[in-house]
Amino acid sequence: MLFVEMICPNQYAKTNGLQRKNVEDTSKKYMKNMVWKSNEIILDIGCGPGDITSDILYPLLKNKINQLIAVDKSLEMVKYAKKRYGCSKMDFKVLDIENANDCSFYSNKFTKIFSFFCLHWVHNKVDSLRNMNLMLKSDGEMLLNYLFINPIVELYKLMDEEWNKYIKDVKQTSHVSYSLDELREIIIKAGFRIINLESSVKKYTYSDLPSLLNTFKAVDDVYNFLPQDLHDKYAAHVKEKVCQTQMIEISPITGRTTLMYIPITVHAIKD
Repeated sequence: MLFVEMICPNQYAKTNGLQRKNVEDTSKKYMKNMVWKSNEIILDIGCGPGDITSDILYPLLKNKINQLIAVDKSLEMVKYAKKRYGCSKMDFKVLDIENANDCSFYSNKFTKIFSFFCLHWVHNKVDSLRNMNLMLKSDGEMLLNYLFINPIVELYKLMDEEWNKYIKDVKQTSHVSYSLDELREIIIKAGFRIINLESSVKKYTYSDLPSLLNTFKAVDDVYNFLPQDLHDKYAAHVKEKVCQTQMIEISPITGRTTLMYIPITVHAIKD
């Protein structure tokens, strides 16, 4: 559920086990605390290839909603999602959450906004939260879940000099991280009343290191700017840097690879 112009929606959908698990856990925990009415109109921001929207979010909502609109900045993602998952109650559209003109088209339209594993790719979180407020009806609720620290951004900081010119081309990546107190202030200034704001350290285990690296590759926009003949060299460098960090643990016996990550969850209401 990301805003990056990823090369292959199908590849991302094959490697998003961590995202799916986190969405399932977050939805189960928080949706029961939301106020539900009949004929809800829902927005899902950063739908990516649409599989999580279709497989997890829609089944939980289908008896409560009039319409679910899922959006992503990537045209390729939206085309893939619409073709594969579009139905009468669920549509997929291109939208840039940082663009006020895009969002003003949906002014006061939605009763609920969801966004999973997207906002850590968004550069301007302040304007994005204001745009979410613009699109929500009064008393509408939003539920956001994203990474406090983006592991791809952390890797970029460790890369050798030869890769920096390609990393600089990744315009979408946000290098701004907010503390929970700063985030709380931004959300309130955007016009929301916070019901819950929390973060915690979590772990997700992959079958092996290549599975984790494939997950990173699917969301690493550098590949879009990198000449094809450098892909293997760059992938080897990413593997080297990942193994140097403290973000993973590899079992010496099974090879199973555990990634540590910190999700932030925000449940807030537009008064």
